[in-house]
Amino acid sequence: MGHPPSGENEMEEFFEDSEIFVTGGSGVVGKALIEKLLRSCNVRRIYVLLRPRRQLTAEQRLVRLRQATVFHVVAAEKPQELDKIVVVPGDVCLPGLGIDPSMMQRMRGVSLFYHCAATVRFDEPLREALRLNVGGTLEALKFAETLPQLRSFVHVSTFYSNPYLKRVEPKYYSSPMDWRLCLRLIDDMPDDSVLNALTRKLIVGFPNTYTFTKNLAESLVNDYRHRLPVIVYRPSIVLYAIEEPSPGFAPSLTGAMGLFALVGTGILKTVYLGKDIRLDFTPQDIGIKSMLCYTKWGYDIYRQGPPAELPVYLFSSWTHVPDTFNQIAEQMDTLNLWRNAAFEKNLMIPGCHYTDKRWAYQFLVFTKQILPALILDLLLRIFGQKPVLMSTVRKAYQTLEVMQPFMFNNWDSPGVTNLEELFMIRAGSIFSLSAFNHPDIHVLVIQSCRHMLLSIRTHLLREDPKTLRRSNIILRIKVILYQLFRLFLLYKLILWIWRSYLAHRF
Repeated sequence: MGHPPSGENEMEEFFEDSEIFVTGGSGVVGKALIEKLLRSCNVRRIYVLLRPRRQLTAEQRLVRLRQATVFHVVAAEKPQELDKIVVVPGDVCLPGLGIDPSMMQRMRGVSLFYHCAATVRFDEPLREALRLNVGGTLEALKFAETLPQLRSFVHVSTFYSNPYLKRVEPKYYSSPMDWRLCLRLIDDMPDDSVLNALTRKLIVGFPNTYTFTKNLAESLVNDYRHRLPVIVYRPSIVLYAIEEPSPGFAPSLTGAMGLFALVGTGILKTVYLGKDIRLDFTPQDIGIKSMLCYTKWGYDIYRQGPPAELPVYLFSSWTHVPDTFNQIAEQMDTLNLWRNAAFEKNLMIPGCHYTDKRWAYQFLVFTKQILPALILDLLLRIFGQKPVLMSTVRKAYQTLEVMQPFMFNNWDSPGVTNLEELFMIRAGSIFSLSAFNHPDIHVLVIQSCRHMLLSIRTHLLREDPKTLRRSNIILRIKVILYQLFRLFLLYKLILWIWRSYLAHRF
């Protein structure tokens, strides 16, 4: 997507003293966006839509949001910036986002709107996915129309919103279904069982309700391109940060990052995965910087009048990172990254076997995950503790099952939209992607994986870095004991075979 040129000073001035509204601010992308805006962009205020949840009010959720580990640098260096976050009680599924009229009046100065709210569950029932991902987007767009100073509305979609294509370009693709019709289904079919039974027929060409409803949401945004300055941003799988807010920062225990944590704790021992599958990922910090640049470029496009086509921007590492997932995993094992970042919450020896053979996968799941979990849960029961391992193994298995379409398919793309122009932004700028412009991208990926494991340990599992040396020693002892146990079993097997041979011979 082309755009009028804009210098770095213009970029920084664009965000200076801005009032910004973010939906989905408690999610991975939303929190990373808020953190970058507070740490680097000198904004005036950030309004965050939060709904009451799990007996917590919106105000109580704001307190928790401000305590999130993603803000650890801001809290240490610029704690006053956190006061710029203003809670907006509401819900994307309600008319007008459920925002009180007095708050709507207060927000009339908002000029940038980031719609990050969505359900990212692949197995979400269709009704809920439509309500959140399509209905929520419609309410966000309607609310955006009430903002007199709006300069840009950024809809955060996904690189996988058109999974029926082999190659995804940074452009709008018409949806196979009408979003209005799909929203009417919510009212016309009150019976969940009927709607669930129709789901596979309705979402044909899509592996799950997530990609289907994100596709519909893009169609909805496209219909507003003559009414609002809208752009669509499609990141691939958002993983660790490369350098900001800290090297390898791990944002959440959900999704792929949670699976990495389970491998590190020794619970997840095998993954069913194609040999040539590329890990198409978006580094958290690089993806947010890119999105901020696209915000300004989209604004520049609309200054010339509504565009003929919806501005769409991609972030895909397809052209930039050549490694397959298997190659990265093997390198992590070769360099002992799992053991060097040994977790305190380490039940078994970390490491994982990747296979593209279903029978081998099922065998390994049973022998290396289910059996140990059953035994350890039994021991927990004996000692009066609550069994937890089997439920964790079951959830990991179910997560990998719903991810199957992405574990055996690659999607081609031209890579990051305007990557060369992004790389031209000088080092030191708040928008610089110089960390991603590494002379040896393979080395960068492995370095980032090392930092990621340490971040999972510190920021997600809340383990003191001072205990790392002790955890390494304990893990080495576990490895020795495990090897001795294997030798003992081998000895017993050989002895049994030898005795059986002698018994048959004599």
